[in-house]
Amino acid sequence: MRAIIINPATYAQANNASWSAISVAFMMGFFLPLIGAAFLRNAIRLDRDNGTMTLFLTSRFARFKYTAGKFFSNLCLMLIFWGIVLTFSLIGTLVKYQGNGFNLVQFFLPFLILLPGIIFVSALTLVTETLPGLRGRIGTAAVIIFLVLLYTSDANFQQAPSPIQHIFNVSGTDYLITNIKQAVMQSSGHQLTLLKIIGASTSTQYTGHQNLVFSPLRLTETDLLAMGTLILISCGLVYVAGLLLERRPLTPLKLIHWKVHLPVNILKAGSQSQFYLSFRLLTGGVTNYWLSIILLIWLWNWLTPYQGLTQFAFPILFLTAMPLFAELGAGEVQSGVYQWLQTLPNGHRRQTVREILIGSALSVALALPALIKAPTLMVSLALLVWSLQLPVLAQLLGRLTASKRPIQLLMVVFFYLYLNGAPLLSFNQTELVLPTLIYLIILIFALVLLLIPKISFGRKYANY
Repeated sequence: MRAIIINPATYAQANNASWSAISVAFMMGFFLPLIGAAFLRNAIRLDRDNGTMTLFLTSRFARFKYTAGKFFSNLCLMLIFWGIVLTFSLIGTLVKYQGNGFNLVQFFLPFLILLPGIIFVSALTLVTETLPGLRGRIGTAAVIIFLVLLYTSDANFQQAPSPIQHIFNVSGTDYLITNIKQAVMQSSGHQLTLLKIIGASTSTQYTGHQNLVFSPLRLTETDLLAMGTLILISCGLVYVAGLLLERRPLTPLKLIHWKVHLPVNILKAGSQSQFYLSFRLLTGGVTNYWLSIILLIWLWNWLTPYQGLTQFAFPILFLTAMPLFAELGAGEVQSGVYQWLQTLPNGHRRQTVREILIGSALSVALALPALIKAPTLMVSLALLVWSLQLPVLAQLLGRLTASKRPIQLLMVVFFYLYLNGAPLLSFNQTELVLPTLIYLIILIFALVLLLIPKISFGRKYANY
């Protein structure tokens, strides 16, 4: 996949070192905030679950120092990701281009403009953990959707951003797009006519041969003011988090409910079919209302023409079913069922097989309209491989992390890239072999890890 495509009829794509930092910055501007939203939103929850917050609230408790400490821990973790990508991008650029045309200032500035957004995401994930309606899964999904919408609004090169968009330029794309427009104007004297971010296959051939070299970013006073404003807003969010932090323990009531009712539910499930247990774990966290929506969208897939199905209906269906896939693996660990199965002979392996079968049946059933409408048998087989690897991968990630967030993040990113033109789903014959081979390897690898009895899954603290 190409990170960016710029006027491909005129310019050779990514043929010099100045493209490296711009391309990586576009990718990081999308992925890094989502990673933060998915994996930083448990800083306060861990203290609630393990009783540390209750201990704090019974003593002299510096609330603002506490939230400031959590903010800086979130920020440090984000900076570790940022530093690792920067380091390996620098090494990769120097190795690939052997230092030819490399400009140190031009390379570092696209990474530096990401820092205000990193600070904002570190604060946003913290304050949403203190809001009563956003402490659980809904809050994580809301933050991820909000950041995707921000990125989408910022990545429009055809319209000038509004003052509010310029301030909340979390991904830094405004500055990168301005730099690209300046480089295009200087090299050809024409306007930027096509900019595609994260999409199109590297195998696609373009006719452009002109060299496009990016100069270092030139930040204006307005740009610096917008960055400073975003940092101040982030500090304000940390302060608000301190104000909203609970004054009474929230966890004890949940712990009592957990200890009293969980064994009863497990015993009831154990007396019934183990397939029924797997089915209840899959659907237990999803309301009947949401299941009805999934069913309606599935019926809509049957009525939609193949082209419309591949471009819109199919992604919407699987994104709507994302809560079901998130339950695979994680649901049984968080509910204690996976630990309880240790008391049964081969309980873990049998549950793994049952959950693979139920998850695969769900995924294939959802993909059935696309499988039947596919133009050729090879396309149907490729889609079948993708449909089978998704629930197995979801189960593996859920077991390893005891969290529903990784597969949710992965599915959001996957379909965002697909809808932006990335060749990730094999709906045609032109780009069929490589994606199918990759998904087949993922399927085999995940199955091997799940069925190896020596691997221990689950964590002490489960995240929502």
